[in-house]
Amino acid sequence: MAVAPSLAGERPRIRVLPPEVAARIAAGEVIERPASIVKELVENALDAGARRIEVSLEGGGVDVIRVRDDGHGIPPDQLPDAFERHATSKLRVAEDLFAVQTLGFRGEALAAIVAAADVDFTTRPPLEDAAAVARFRGGRATGGGAAAAAPGSTVEVRDLFASLPARRRFLREGRAEARAVAAVVTDWAVARPDVAFRLASEGRTLLATPGDGALASAFAAIHGPDLGGGLLPLEGTRSGEDGARVAVSGAVAPPEAHRANRRALHLVVNRRAVTSRTLLASIEQAYAGLLPAGRHPAGVVHIEVPADQVDVNVHPQKAEVRLRHERFVAGAVHGAVRRALLDAAARTYGGLEGWRPSAVTADSLPGARPVIEAARPASELPRAASLAALEEPPPDLAAPGAAVSAPPAVTRALPPLRPLGQLDATYLVAEAADGLFVIDQHAAHERVHYERLLEARTAGRVESQALLEVAVAPLAATAVLLALTHREALVALGWELEETDGAALLVRAVPVALAGRDAARVLAEYLDQLEAEGRRATADAAVAALACKAAVRAGDRLDLPQQRALLEALE
Repeated sequence: MAVAPSLAGERPRIRVLPPEVAARIAAGEVIERPASIVKELVENALDAGARRIEVSLEGGGVDVIRVRDDGHGIPPDQLPDAFERHATSKLRVAEDLFAVQTLGFRGEALAAIVAAADVDFTTRPPLEDAAAVARFRGGRATGGGAAAAAPGSTVEVRDLFASLPARRRFLREGRAEARAVAAVVTDWAVARPDVAFRLASEGRTLLATPGDGALASAFAAIHGPDLGGGLLPLEGTRSGEDGARVAVSGAVAPPEAHRANRRALHLVVNRRAVTSRTLLASIEQAYAGLLPAGRHPAGVVHIEVPADQVDVNVHPQKAEVRLRHERFVAGAVHGAVRRALLDAAARTYGGLEGWRPSAVTADSLPGARPVIEAARPASELPRAASLAALEEPPPDLAAPGAAVSAPPAVTRALPPLRPLGQLDATYLVAEAADGLFVIDQHAAHERVHYERLLEARTAGRVESQALLEVAVAPLAATAVLLALTHREALVALGWELEETDGAALLVRAVPVALAGRDAARVLAEYLDQLEAEGRRATADAAVAALACKAAVRAGDRLDLPQQRALLEALE
């Protein structure tokens, strides 16, 4: 039997990899999917002074990515060097890395892209009479020349990972990849409202911002006019020890505009769209006591710190940064957001004490009138519990060292109930042979809808209600692509949707359980909730989300016959 060399005691020799193999390995660190390419090319366009950037996709970017900008381009004599590894105009000495002022600086982007796909690059500086063209196939230059083109650059990337089939197999289907691209373009569009962005997929516009420099305009173009029109401005500066300085600006949405995910919460550090768990947590902590459980704020927070106090070179895709004074910056962000909320509460409610968790519900939407609930959020109450549960002090309010009794057991099977009325238009109070019961009306109705919808879907008889007038639902580009990805599941639940040019969908019919509701708003919130599930989203999760949207809300007044019907359905 033949023995492998390594098992026979022989060790493979150490060899230097061929340049093309090394380039493909390096490309894998920078280029993971189409969104990685778009991010690098958009950053290069911004560094080139572009005021208009257009991104178009075919096959989610796997087949074609085309990025066009009106920046200053690359001089023809420098074009060949631009595609060499570590070729850059942004750095000269190692010390420059500690005060990076630009977005693209490593000199790896173009080299990594040509190692992963076929590329046609056309560029023309404003003072040149003609554009210069460079073509790459299989990682090698195959020609170039001159062409007629407007000032700026156009990069066309085709057949991503065609020569790396193992990498290509890990890519997701087209619409999922397009959603990732849309998230990248969205982040940059709100980070740079002075630049007009346009994103198209399969020839249809998904996102377009005006580029007028107004944050509210860019935010509204992406997340809808309701959310963009109610933003609260941020302003604050702080200085500390060791030269720490920070300026906070931007805007956040009021608490009632909460979302099911963090897609509408954007973080910008020194004009770079980034992610940071610490800074995002500081923003959410500023909303402490103002949001229902599992909900998130929306807005754009701009942070400016001295260049030597931030390291942008800690992530291969430059998606994260490291701050020298992270806790100091987080404190400044928290303070700026909290002050904005306090000022808004003083104007609207006469003080923050009037703007408590009771003023917002899990189903409120931007522009909706806040309703008053019990001080304890409905999501924290058992669905049917003894009245004594409301009288039990929370553990953190008990005397030190005192034993805390276990909460009353939740009743598993409801006895016959007789409605007595509502508590704060949120809970139903009912009596039974063994005592009083307090029931969360939204949770109860949601459970009833869930069981009925699940049964109807299983039997294949989900009903749909056609709308007398077609509703236009303005949506974020990621939400449009999510709806198209799950179109069959949505149809199976009773939705009838139609594509249109722009970041919107036409709603022609809704599940019968949603008849009478604002179709556009319910669809937006429904997709928001599905997007929060991410890859965990299942058919049952879609039914649960629909049941939630169809149920009565906290604040809805129910007369005694309606209360009785709900309790009987729950039983």
